[in-house]
Amino acid sequence: MVLSVSLLGACASPSPQYRQVGKFSEGLAPVQAASGRWGFINQRQQWAIPPRFEDAREFQDGRAAAKQGGKWGFINKQGQWQ
Repeated sequence: MVLSVSLLGACASPSPQYRQVGKFSEGLAPVQAASGRWGFINQRQQWAIPPRFEDAREFQDGRAAAKQGGKWGFINKQGQWQ
């Protein structure tokens, strides 16, 4: 909970690192970078999957929905399409 609050606080700073932050699920959270692309951070706020997606959702059962090239699909925790 405290980590989520600190992430939201980062969004409110004068130079936000993230535009939007999703919920942590299975140790990762979808995050929209300042570039507008989505990736996933770990609980240390480090990129686990670099921001390269047009949109992304939380992980569930080891997979997360992600949009790339205008198409939705599923990725694993390494960011590989499944």
